[in-house]
Amino acid sequence: MQDCNRWSVAGGLWHFLAKARSLEILHAIFAAADGTSFGPEKMFLGIGPIKFPGYLDRQEIVVRSGQNRLEVSETDLWAEPLQDNFSRVLSENLALLMNTDLIIVYPWSPANRPRYHVEIEVLRFEANSEHNGQLFARWSVLDGADKKVAVVKESRVIRNAQEKSTAGSVAALSEAVGDLSREIANAVSAIDGKRK
Repeated sequence: MQDCNRWSVAGGLWHFLAKARSLEILHAIFAAADGTSFGPEKMFLGIGPIKFPGYLDRQEIVVRSGQNRLEVSETDLWAEPLQDNFSRVLSENLALLMNTDLIIVYPWSPANRPRYHVEIEVLRFEANSEHNGQLFARWSVLDGADKKVAVVKESRVIRNAQEKSTAGSVAALSEAVGDLSREIANAVSAIDGKRK
């Protein structure tokens, strides 16, 4: 009887461990002292709105296993809503790249209108079956004063994972957000430079 109970407890523990989930989070990739900042003047920049595809509006990590096939992980989860995590990391990267702490995430009040704001439509943001991070996005920079579109771009970033795991995939996705951040910082700086 005791052996039976031991096996039952051990089986229950194994079942629990087999169902354990890992929590993943994107991270900013630029250090404050990496020397990549643009311009001496602090800029007031708005981020958003940012739109994500509906299939990414979930806690589970999604992997693109084929051109028309997505797999939803049963064990690997985002530690916070992916869209919020993406917005925060993009803001952190841009603040460091552009040497400003004047970053605001949409929505903002009309009285607190940023000099420029970046609208982003994320088309794809997941790892593929090789664990490489893929970020495809359309984005535009708008002038806060006259609300005119200053530039429209499409970015397609693929970053190879350093390790073939979920953690490696998330690191590659973080690097992809870093690449997008650099593209946006370059575009905003170029637009601002033309206005001066």
